[in-house]
Amino acid sequence: MKFNFKQKWRLLPFIWLMPLSTAFASECQMAFAHGILISPEQIRVLTDDRTVYQINRDQQLFILGDMQKLTPQDIEVLAQYSQGMRKLVPEVVAIAVDSVEMGLSAIENMLLGVGNASQQEEWQALVRETTYQIMSRFVRSGEHFYLAPQSLKEMDAFLHGELKNNLTALAKNTVGAVWEALRDALQQTDDDFERPERQDWQSVEQLVSKINLGLDSKAEELEAKSVLFCARLKELDQIESQLQKRIPTLLAYDVVVEK
Repeated sequence: MKFNFKQKWRLLPFIWLMPLSTAFASECQMAFAHGILISPEQIRVLTDDRTVYQINRDQQLFILGDMQKLTPQDIEVLAQYSQGMRKLVPEVVAIAVDSVEMGLSAIENMLLGVGNASQQEEWQALVRETTYQIMSRFVRSGEHFYLAPQSLKEMDAFLHGELKNNLTALAKNTVGAVWEALRDALQQTDDDFERPERQDWQSVEQLVSKINLGLDSKAEELEAKSVLFCARLKELDQIESQLQKRIPTLLAYDVVVEK
């Protein structure tokens, strides 16, 4: 069962997870070894964008498209595992989405009503490109959530460095271009250049500082939850082990692992 991730999610807001507590991230060894896609009716476990197994309504299991015969005891353990995923994954993804949307929103607000149509298209293309570059990690669209395979340590390393760097680069390439456009507008009478009368103009440095303050605030919020996330992953790992004992085929698709 092939899941075309890029095609299905191309237009959705994509996001990075905010940095976990540095101390916690260095201690917790838990990881997701496969991608996880959650919808109201299904949980899909993905390898290279392909569904390797699928849980329907917390009680049906398909492995490589084949429906498995389950005993009532199997279904009970499957439901525990499925419900655990449904609680953890959306919460992690939601914090990630909220964090990055905050940074992107600050940049996009600076671009509103500035420049001509061609300039607006160019700047928005940069925003879309940056968003698209991170779409393979986290997704939230309504009641659909996606989490790519990664460890909590890898999340921490990625987000502490690349998240702020990418947003800083985006701010410089877009808001910096806005300032150049405004300077050009003052030197010519270009009728199609919009000049908003009310705009909270900030320098690139001010904007980056504002974004970083917001990201740091979200990091503090997540730090309080990071230990809980690790504990939930360990509990899920134990439930997954019980499920694998009952359905040995699942051993080939170990999702929650300790590295």
